[in-house]
Amino acid sequence: MNLLQTLRIALLDLSLHKFRSALATLGIIFGVASVEAMVSISEGARQEALSRITVMGVDNVIVRSVKPADADRPAPDSGRRYVLNYGLLRMDLEHVRKVFPEVRYAVGSRNMRTTIYAESGRQLDVTVVATEPEFLELTRSRMTAGRFLVPLDQKERTQVCVIGAEAARKVFTFHEPLDQFVKVQNSYYRIVGILDNSAGTKDPAGNDLSNQIIIPLATAQADFGDLSVQRSSGNSEVSNIQLDSIAIQLTDSGLVPGTAARLENYLQHSHKLRDFQLVVPLELLRQKAATQRVFTIVMGSIGGLSLLIGGIGIMNIMLANVFDRRKEIGTRRALGARRSDIQRQFLLEAATLTTFGGMVGVGVGYLLARVIAQYAQWPTVISPVAIVLGLGISSLTGIVFGLWPARQAARTNPIEALRAD
Repeated sequence: MNLLQTLRIALLDLSLHKFRSALATLGIIFGVASVEAMVSISEGARQEALSRITVMGVDNVIVRSVKPADADRPAPDSGRRYVLNYGLLRMDLEHVRKVFPEVRYAVGSRNMRTTIYAESGRQLDVTVVATEPEFLELTRSRMTAGRFLVPLDQKERTQVCVIGAEAARKVFTFHEPLDQFVKVQNSYYRIVGILDNSAGTKDPAGNDLSNQIIIPLATAQADFGDLSVQRSSGNSEVSNIQLDSIAIQLTDSGLVPGTAARLENYLQHSHKLRDFQLVVPLELLRQKAATQRVFTIVMGSIGGLSLLIGGIGIMNIMLANVFDRRKEIGTRRALGARRSDIQRQFLLEAATLTTFGGMVGVGVGYLLARVIAQYAQWPTVISPVAIVLGLGISSLTGIVFGLWPARQAARTNPIEALRAD
């Protein structure tokens, strides 16, 4: 008996016991569906996290100012205001530029901690950032109109700015923002360019590039000094911060670990309050990849356990089939069927059950992933590899767990089987 005839007989036998066959495949369906859903969620989360880290630049080293515990009790200035003094200094930026030859760009940035209003007078959640011309290359951003800041803006301290596409929509609604003016505190800045970042890239301080107004760092220092006032819930906090972040792009990503270690050593000696935080995207990328591997192993183990339970169910059903079909087995053996024919038939039935269950499970897993992506706002990615893997595992489960029942059927004594009730 060839394989095609065996398959036809297996399908015929399964069709005669539709309900029992359907119950047998439930474990496989749920097992494969859970594997597909978990893999898609895991892969979606991995790609989302890795893309955000990669956008920061694996050849970058970022230093951020952080408020130390000792800054909670600041000293009053001459105007009897309490001022918090902490953070990165301009001398730190100059030190990096002079001492680290492997640096391609070293860019300082400062959050102006000021409020922007729409034309209607409504307060907007738009960030004002003061930075330098190399900021565009370092963040790998692009201009959709106009130009970015240039060295002459720094040198002449010109009152110009670049506005993000999202910020432009909030401030000017449907009006053309180029050559318009934006009021930053008591100064007016002319818009010379529009920056767009559809990928949602963050700047070194963690702000959305498309939702900010960018002014020259030198102009901000000349117009506003280093003091900034931040108001919230009726309270105000005066801070003296020269730079909120320093972003460094290296000529080679292989130089990142050594440069980060040297930079941290310098800052530890020059900042006794430990008022800085070092962020190394390359290390974050490696840590995230390692964490993701552990997560994938755990999720795969849970899915594998589901398939194991489904496989045991298949084995039980196939053993029951062997017992119920003893006369059929005896008749076929009496008519000349070999043990290998009987074994191959029952093995093929088990594999057919699990393969069909796997196909349904892949469909259920796909729908489950789409539901999660739509309603839970969780990124999911279903790859062809995951689909093929799910089908392959389901078929293999049928072969592994159907082998013992198939052998039991092949070993059935035909005389005893024909005598059975």
